[in-house]
Amino acid sequence: MRWVVIAVLVAIIVSMASALVFLYRDAGEGRHRMVRALALRVALSVGLFVFLMAGYKFGLIGPQGIK
Repeated sequence: MRWVVIAVLVAIIVSMASALVFLYRDAGEGRHRMVRALALRVALSVGLFVFLMAGYKFGLIGPQGIK
């Protein structure tokens, strides 16, 4: 469980970094790649939130942390 959370957090950071690169590289030419990267970041963040809430609900995450 812990490694899944860490992997998703790394994926969120990579998505944000790629959006920044697309912002500078595609300056003035359309922002479709940047918007797609930011939409992926939002989807990953919402998915991680839902995953953590489900993990708490099913007892995978307790008050002391991840098992």
